[in-house]
Amino acid sequence: MKFLLIFSLFVCQLFSAQAYGKLREFQNADGTTFKAKACGNQHLNWLQTQDGEIVKHNPKSRNFEYAHIKNNTLEASGERYEKNNSKRSKTLKDAKKLNNEEVYKLWNEKQRGAHKRKDDLNN
Repeated sequence: MKFLLIFSLFVCQLFSAQAYGKLREFQNADGTTFKAKACGNQHLNWLQTQDGEIVKHNPKSRNFEYAHIKNNTLEASGERYEKNNSKRSKTLKDAKKLNNEEVYKLWNEKQRGAHKRKDDLNN
């Protein structure tokens, strides 16, 4: 019985956990590196760089790209993230930069939706 209880607690932790929020080093396909921390959980996750940019990994390009919200999901934009990129800084004056508030709003919506589906299944 103890084994079953311990096993159940362990399995529950595997399926729902927050992202590891410490700074780690990530690498783009060309070998350039940057530091970022993982944010979110199983409902929505992203990386936030040391300079505050929100990025997602694009498996096709094997690069980390600036994130944007599209169709109620957080996606890679196609524009590769580069640490200390002055070109990006200049274009940010004209472009709408994705900020933490927008991402956390989407994250909260995703979590509420997941909890609502869980409640619907239980009833």
